[in-house]
Amino acid sequence: MKTLKIIGILFIALFFANCGEMDDNYKDYLTNVKVYSPRVTNLTVVSGLKEATLSWKNPQGKIAVKNSIKLQDSIIVLEGLTETYKLTNLEIKGYEVSVYTIDKFDNYSVPATITIFPNGE
Repeated sequence: MKTLKIIGILFIALFFANCGEMDDNYKDYLTNVKVYSPRVTNLTVVSGLKEATLSWKNPQGKIAVKNSIKLQDSIIVLEGLTETYKLTNLEIKGYEVSVYTIDKFDNYSVPATITIFPNGE
């Protein structure tokens, strides 16, 4: 019985000694981890006559420092964090609009996307 206890203790000691090397499996992948700025939430739109007003809620904390809006092929970078923006002189067609946050290292967040349809005359 005493021999079984000694073998059991040795087995447990060897098991825990080998667990220290488990971190080696992923340490190489942690060197260049990209950190994203937190994302905006509750993106909504109010359409008007050839215009649309976007509203969203910025994330809590001090990581994000400014917003960016992508409208088709153009990008609008806003200085500072705002929670509304009015798009004007729009054609009467559908647009896909994405709103991002940007941190102090120019990392963009995952976009919040919405489709807008401005009203016509």
